[in-house]
Amino acid sequence: MEEFKKIGLKQSFVDAKEKVTGAAKYLDDISFPDLLIGKILRSPYPHARIVSIDTSAAEALPGVKAVITSKDCPNIKFGMEIADVDMLAVDKVRYVGDEVAAVAAENDEIAQEAIKLIKVEYEQLPVVDDPIKALESGSPLIHDGMKDNIAREYHVARGNVEEDFAACDYVFEKEFSTHRVSGLYLEPFGAVAKWETNGRLTVWTGLQSAFQGRNEIAKALGIKPSQVTVKAPFIGGGFGAKIWIRNFHPIAAVLAKKTGRPVKILLTRDEEQLTTRPRIAPRMKLKLGMMKDGTLVCKQATIIADNGPYSWAAPKVLLNLSIRTDCLYRYKSSKCDSYLVYTNLIPTSGFRGYGNSQMHFAVESFIDECCRKVGLDPVEVRLKNCVHKGDLTLHGWNIKSCGLSECIKVAAEKIKENRLPVEEQNGRIKRGIGVACMNHVSGNRGGEKFDGSSAMIRIHEDGGIFIFSGESDLGQGARTVFAQIAAEKLGVPIDDITVMPLDTDVCPFGMGTYSSRVTTVAGKAVFLACEKVLEQVLDLAAEMCQRQRDTMYMDEGFVKCSRDPSILMSLKEVAAKAIRTKAGVPLTAYVTYDPPTVGADKNFYGDYSSAYTYGAHGVEVEVDTVTGRVKVLRVIAVHDVGKVINELGLHGQITGGVAQGIGWCLYENMLFKKGVPATNGLHGYTFMTIKDMPAVEGIPIETNDPIGPYGAKGVGEPTLIPTAPAIANAIEDACGVRMRDLPITPEKMYWALHPQEKGN
Repeated sequence: MEEFKKIGLKQSFVDAKEKVTGAAKYLDDISFPDLLIGKILRSPYPHARIVSIDTSAAEALPGVKAVITSKDCPNIKFGMEIADVDMLAVDKVRYVGDEVAAVAAENDEIAQEAIKLIKVEYEQLPVVDDPIKALESGSPLIHDGMKDNIAREYHVARGNVEEDFAACDYVFEKEFSTHRVSGLYLEPFGAVAKWETNGRLTVWTGLQSAFQGRNEIAKALGIKPSQVTVKAPFIGGGFGAKIWIRNFHPIAAVLAKKTGRPVKILLTRDEEQLTTRPRIAPRMKLKLGMMKDGTLVCKQATIIADNGPYSWAAPKVLLNLSIRTDCLYRYKSSKCDSYLVYTNLIPTSGFRGYGNSQMHFAVESFIDECCRKVGLDPVEVRLKNCVHKGDLTLHGWNIKSCGLSECIKVAAEKIKENRLPVEEQNGRIKRGIGVACMNHVSGNRGGEKFDGSSAMIRIHEDGGIFIFSGESDLGQGARTVFAQIAAEKLGVPIDDITVMPLDTDVCPFGMGTYSSRVTTVAGKAVFLACEKVLEQVLDLAAEMCQRQRDTMYMDEGFVKCSRDPSILMSLKEVAAKAIRTKAGVPLTAYVTYDPPTVGADKNFYGDYSSAYTYGAHGVEVEVDTVTGRVKVLRVIAVHDVGKVINELGLHGQITGGVAQGIGWCLYENMLFKKGVPATNGLHGYTFMTIKDMPAVEGIPIETNDPIGPYGAKGVGEPTLIPTAPAIANAIEDACGVRMRDLPITPEKMYWALHPQEKGN
């Protein structure tokens, strides 16, 4: 078994010191002597026609340098999957928070005052706040010409479900639903836009996908992507909500152009809650076919998902909702009909789990419920049906590594240990355990699109090693993972490595930080670039000491010879020879890595991820049957990670994912009344705090994936996915109540526990 010196350790993050000392520069720390502050006027109505806009009073306010409306912006619709977004509202507003006008002023106070002085006359329109009603004939259209308010629909079938259902011993049907929740990242989103003297635009922003963001900013402005530079400062979290640009990116650029000065727009927390793209809220009707021995035969789903008025990543999220759980078990057939529907609520998009979370809640809850009805053990049914290494799934996934069965076994066994009594306080407190599992991707090739990443390694004459990558570090530790991979491959101390800030003018192309792809795909690019530059070092070193090339190796920054212990050259010596003499060795490597995946065809069949990740959570809960309050006591989180790169980072991901999963399941919810948000900022938005956090035991299962660097797979998103269904399953085990609608609030639990009191 290969021994490693730099990976698999509890390596502190390479940027930890900068962060804990306050030296790290986040977006709000960026300033210029002539910097202006931008603010956006937002719609107070969920649906209204704009009759007139009067900006004269705002323009006359001392300190205001620019006021813009849609007439000052390029008439170009933009958006990732569907171009349905205007920079500023042209004819009407479509949700509370929609962008109507913007100002740039000398400071924040003046900008806020200017926003108040803009007078907008609205004609309110009927509000569509329910996707089911939005589909009805005669319902008001959010976008003209969009029949039945359908933004996107998918119809995916494998095998013959009708025939298979007819042959099943058991057929079950139920409906499940989940809700909108905010990303609640620590650092509010924003951008600084500055036009350079050469006519190019520089944008500083914490995007998860800098290169795709650059392209979208350019598209919105009607210029070439090469005219835009995106620079990423330190980023304080993203969780999927910062993958794509927002309207404020091009708005800041237009304000900067008009004023001839750099402009910063930073969202307030209230604006974040009002406009951050939350998790898609779907209603899922499931049908499941089983045999008496527990064999899962077939699965059918109908999904109606609330898109909000603009699409962003929601079409892709809906596709994930529609197919990914079909690849968790060895179903014979499946069918899904899904619809993404325009409404006048906050636009939805990607959030950790990217659709997988919602459908896993439904499927993993439903399997438990069905098994209990017919007297089968849900854990044994999962083990009987789960996918294994070597499988080709219904949708064409080639499973090259898989520790799912081991994850299920460990989670199920560990959660039974050291249990508290199942009842206390004369039965008022009831406790139960539950298990749920998951699958996810570690990369994402849509159709024939590129899913690769590039890395560049450069060694300076003093032996310093610099890594350039186009993938963002959101705080999850990507820079540290890159440094560990490089230190392991090159045989140097990790302190000799610097991972450079992301700059689209300097760094090689990267698709972005999403689909749990950074460690697997970008990490493999770093690995290969290191391999290439190491060849250059050792070739030159062999020539310098006149030894056979195959005897040379590097260890802790020194070149050594396996046959001659007297050979000891520092990397600095070799680098100086390469760069400062006629040797002319570049000590630079640029590698583009594209995983060996084929992508999905037009029917969404195909192997589109470089690796697939698996996990299972065991949860113990207690239910107060008088108040309906549910408390999570313990979580056993077992994940197939391929190979642990950074144990410290891994457990951070697991603990954070579990916390978000519990928050989504039990606490958080974005509420609306006739399309108007019922909460303002974080006031009234219930979220989990440290006192609600249970004991979490994270357990990695190493399967050594053949594609990933040193066998590693992604673990960022998977750690959230099985938490909610495991909680729901534990609740039923505790008190016999099955909850199918998230969030599971004390009120819902109370009425489920005491249905006889509903009339009182």
